[in-house]
Amino acid sequence: MLFVERDEELHTLHRLLGDAAAGHGRAVLISGAITSGKTALLEALSHQALHSGALHLAATGSKAERALQLGVMDQLFHSGSLPPEMAARATELVTVEALPPGESGLESRTLRQPEAHRVHQICALLQELSEEQPIVLTVDDTHYMDGTSWQVLLYLQRRIRSARILLVLTTRQQQGHGHSPWHFEFTRYPHQRLRLAMLSERGVADLADRHLPAAEAGQLATTLYQLSGGNPMLVRALLEDSAAWLSAESGRGPTATEATAFGQAVVECMHRCEAPLRSVAHALAVLGDSASEDRLSRLSGLTPSAVSQALVALNAAGIVDQGFRHPASAAAILASLDACTRTSLHLRTAELLREDGALAWQVAVHLVEAQSVGGDWAMDTLLEAARQALSTDRQDLAMQCLALALKGCPDEESRTTVHQALNHTEWRMNPAASSRHLPPLYQAVREGRLKGKEAVSVVQHMLWTGGPQAQSAFQEVSAQLTSPSDAPALAQLQLTHQWLYGLRHPRAGSAGTDREVPPLHELRTAGGSLWSRAAAVLSASMRSEAERVVDESERLLRSCQVGDETLEVIASSVATLTMAGRLDRAAGWCDALIQETQRSNARTWEALFTALRADISLRQGDVSAAAARAGHALTLVPAEGWGVVVGLPLSVRLAAHAAMGDLAAGAETAQINVPPEMYDTVFGPRYLLARGQFGLTADRVLAAVSDLQQCGAMLRERNLDHPSLVPWRTELARANLVMGWEQTARQLLLDQEELPGGKSPRARGGALRVLASASPLKQRPALLRRAVDALQNSGDRLELAHALADLSQAHHTLGEFRRARIMARRATQEAKASGAEEYLRPAQSGSSDGEPTESAGGSSAAPALSDAERRVATLAALGHTNREIGRQLYITVSTVEQHLTRVYRKLNVSGRSDLPAGLSLQQLPGTAAQAR
Repeated sequence: MLFVERDEELHTLHRLLGDAAAGHGRAVLISGAITSGKTALLEALSHQALHSGALHLAATGSKAERALQLGVMDQLFHSGSLPPEMAARATELVTVEALPPGESGLESRTLRQPEAHRVHQICALLQELSEEQPIVLTVDDTHYMDGTSWQVLLYLQRRIRSARILLVLTTRQQQGHGHSPWHFEFTRYPHQRLRLAMLSERGVADLADRHLPAAEAGQLATTLYQLSGGNPMLVRALLEDSAAWLSAESGRGPTATEATAFGQAVVECMHRCEAPLRSVAHALAVLGDSASEDRLSRLSGLTPSAVSQALVALNAAGIVDQGFRHPASAAAILASLDACTRTSLHLRTAELLREDGALAWQVAVHLVEAQSVGGDWAMDTLLEAARQALSTDRQDLAMQCLALALKGCPDEESRTTVHQALNHTEWRMNPAASSRHLPPLYQAVREGRLKGKEAVSVVQHMLWTGGPQAQSAFQEVSAQLTSPSDAPALAQLQLTHQWLYGLRHPRAGSAGTDREVPPLHELRTAGGSLWSRAAAVLSASMRSEAERVVDESERLLRSCQVGDETLEVIASSVATLTMAGRLDRAAGWCDALIQETQRSNARTWEALFTALRADISLRQGDVSAAAARAGHALTLVPAEGWGVVVGLPLSVRLAAHAAMGDLAAGAETAQINVPPEMYDTVFGPRYLLARGQFGLTADRVLAAVSDLQQCGAMLRERNLDHPSLVPWRTELARANLVMGWEQTARQLLLDQEELPGGKSPRARGGALRVLASASPLKQRPALLRRAVDALQNSGDRLELAHALADLSQAHHTLGEFRRARIMARRATQEAKASGAEEYLRPAQSGSSDGEPTESAGGSSAAPALSDAERRVATLAALGHTNREIGRQLYITVSTVEQHLTRVYRKLNVSGRSDLPAGLSLQQLPGTAAQAR
């Protein structure tokens, strides 16, 4: 066995063995904390004794044999090879039945005549044996040795000086007055005392060096020492666990679940402890951070003094230091208890903490561990604990408290209360699972046991989930909210319905939806509630008036934090910014909201904001990011948990796959089941639009037409037919072009332009691009240039890239190869900027005359230009003539020529064909109208 920091003790024992062999008997007492290495030293001495030719007789004290008189002596005489005659005499002397009745136990220190005679005979036998060869007597754990064996060894100790005997005993290091009278008697006479200390940090490092690579050992030595307190058994157990957790980068010890050997070592230490130490350790494991000496005393039933001594002993053993050194210790100790003991401890701890006025969640943790409601007070404690847990984003604890509370509900009223809390809590993590609470809650609403905001909350979740009763529940509760005090609750309910189902629902009836939302300025003047203001903003955006409420949307976002009551306010405000084309601002808000929900561990909220962020990415033309984010949203909350809102992530994901031409992924997305009620929501038309786009990509034109026509019908029915929201006519026109119906396609696009929102940059740009496809070749460049101008302000760089590619193709077909090359280069640049270069249809113009080489000045020279020069240069780079540039910027042709002359000189190019592609209108601070 390899020893660390035990050289001095080993040398002492070796020297004393030599003294004994020379006829100078010695007595040794080795003491140390639990598992400090006493037994290992005796094993090393045994090897030395056998090597030197001595006879080694060994025994170990046992708690189970403590009342068995001469039990240790019996072990000694049967542990070595004695001559047959000596063995027979020894057996006769240590036979328990030979002892006379009367006092012969641990507390009897005065020998009566028969006992004294037998003790004398046993010692005489040992001395006689030592005359033949040296004898080493070792007794481990003498704190468990029987009293008569103690008498024999004490008798021998007093007569050992001239004998060839080495007597070595080990005992546990005791605190205070914990030693037995026998130990005090032993220390009265000459002996050598060896006190084993725990390993130092250097010693732990040496031990680690023998088991681990040098770099890892050096990195982890301090951690190993802190976790083990230098206890050799615990250190070796930690090293044994190293295969599961150790790495050069981690620099940590094993977690509670990883430290298998360590936990077993701690349990072994506990088995070697006296009952008081075990009781204190059990109490400490249950109380955890709530532990104090007073609570440990009350829970263990020991006096404060006994608890203090036990803590000192546990500290000396390296197990505790202001609590357990390692969480694996508490976990292993609790796991080693039988279920009844563990339950009892947790229930008593819960009662104790409640008596001390601890927080509800601190009490409830133990009720949950015990899986018992306990006394009459437990129900209120569990409910309050759930509220406290949610306020600190510990949904799992809240769920555990509420699930236990539901088991102990004494009546229907309390069950309703718990169902309501469970629904709120579980919805944050798993909406599909939370829906099981809705039937009993809706029954409570119908029976009048839930009213006002409580009823609104139930209906909100029903609207999210869908189902045949959702709309009737909405009508019923809306009709009940008639008093002025109900106005905020009604506004909250209306906002949820409006966000999900739009301004008019085909089956919502007259309740709630016909109530006109007051204008926003009136709500602000009258101090309207958060929800009524949000409803006004959402109403404006759904009427294609999102741009005029952008500022109010951001005011709403700044005024509230994410929560159950504000979710629709925040989601609708982000959606308004998105519909207004403020994509960068909407993305910034979404990213911040996602981070906030990740910190609060609210998976449903995170999934919703991730889906909204995916929609923003789609509108920006970043289709790869859109598909990835939508997929992640569906990972956070599976499709069945989204209820009717599943149309949001699915529509984004399907449209992104269509744009990427990923038929396999798109088909997989299209096969995901959706609830029928989803088509009644605002996400239904969007889903049909995306499915129509995918149908066109997959050459299923008739199916695409059917989806797109149904999409349009839904939008008209709900008064949401605004191209800035869902440009279904553009896609339907594209489908008609595929089928050769150019006139129908043109009419759809002309109709779209006349609608509110038809002139928004994104809708107009997309429509002009399709209109160009339906127009004669000579008209296409002009239409496509208008499309490019519009799309540069839309934020959709992929659609802009497609328009530029179409423009390049048109110029190429017309034989205008220089312009074709310029447009192809611009298309590639925009596709690269959106991360979607691989999804851009290759322009055929780039290879006909060769790609022009970008000038040495490149785009990096653009900042040297004035705003006016940059505007003129950008239009020239796009292929516009000087006259066209003059008309667009409202300047003369001569002024255009002067600007271009200065541009060529500053950029060091010879003409407009060499202008860098990096000159983009997207870089300009204003629109074309500002050029004047």
